[in-house]
Amino acid sequence: MPSSPRRGPAGDSRHVLILGARAPASLEWARAFHAAGWRITVADSLAWPVARASRAAAGYARLPEPRAHPARWLEAVRRTVIELGIDLALPTCEEAFYLASGRDALPCQVMVERFELLHQLHHKHRFAMMTAGWAAPAPETRLLESPEAVMSMRRAAPAWVFKPAYSRFASRALPRPAASRLERIRPTAAQPWVAQRYVPGREHCSYSLLANGRLTAHACYHPRYRAGRGSGVWFEPTDPAPVRAFVEQFGAATGYSGQVGFDFIETPDGACRVLECNPRATSGVHLFAEQPLRLVDALLGEPPESGVLSPSGGPKMLGLAMLLFAAPRHGLSRSFWRDFSAAGNVLLRPGDAAPLAAQFAGLLEISARALSRRRGLLSAATADIEWNGQPLNDAG
Repeated sequence: MPSSPRRGPAGDSRHVLILGARAPASLEWARAFHAAGWRITVADSLAWPVARASRAAAGYARLPEPRAHPARWLEAVRRTVIELGIDLALPTCEEAFYLASGRDALPCQVMVERFELLHQLHHKHRFAMMTAGWAAPAPETRLLESPEAVMSMRRAAPAWVFKPAYSRFASRALPRPAASRLERIRPTAAQPWVAQRYVPGREHCSYSLLANGRLTAHACYHPRYRAGRGSGVWFEPTDPAPVRAFVEQFGAATGYSGQVGFDFIETPDGACRVLECNPRATSGVHLFAEQPLRLVDALLGEPPESGVLSPSGGPKMLGLAMLLFAAPRHGLSRSFWRDFSAAGNVLLRPGDAAPLAAQFAGLLEISARALSRRRGLLSAATADIEWNGQPLNDAG
């Protein structure tokens, strides 16, 4: 398991490298470590990720694209660690998989789990099989490794959700599809899909920190508004008991250390079913914005005396994403604007307003990538850092 340094006194020169600087979660972590007296360098393959603009970041490291050049990316991280005297490396996005594959080569503490466990959690069928008998087991989940396996389910398709075994943000998911739509799915053994039995109910997402399997911080939230069918952009704190029990069982079974998130459905009778795992940072970290010192302590394995760290404050949101993705669908509703006004914008912080403006530069850069690479905007935002089961050697 990754070992954890301890936070020193004020003025300590400990230096953290936060990867995935495009993600608002990386900005949250940069601000938290800055409040705790650490020096922060943020890193990404984009030129203008949002966390680069934060006053919390003392420096920025531009890295290769890990998906295209995993070995070059890992070597660039290693050089950065050595040259800057990094004490702790913290991933926030799917670069976590590339970091995990070479964590033993880095001369610093690496806050990521072993690659084999991350792979098991990321693969939707393998993860579902893990959860049998837990407090919120996955719905029935079938592995599909050929078009014939998909078409064998065409009559039952309206009772199932189909999605790639390696995916995120509901990417390419087909919920309860018509049989005709299944013809587009062409899975292979290397790039399988899964079919998961549809469960109606209320969505919840969790975000937790664990140290050697022990829960140190835990948040649960309802993503009332989303960017399309995928990533949430408005986060309302919730606390279903089965979710907390599930995460504790997960920690006990795996000995996990680091950040992890799960997606759940709560059925009308109060039971919960887990849908998938995100072994990385998620938007739940924003619910700890008012407790930066305690958040850093929880990451480093030091829970408060009162027990597991819980969120404080009200709902949070990604304001620009709310306007771009949610407002076109819900903008005529008064409740939408009440929710918009009630939530804190995660990019805006007193004394650190630059990321609010910097998000537009980042959006333009990702939009240019979307055009040049013929991808949708949401796909282009993560395409260069995704890991979809491919071999971890340089493709070019």
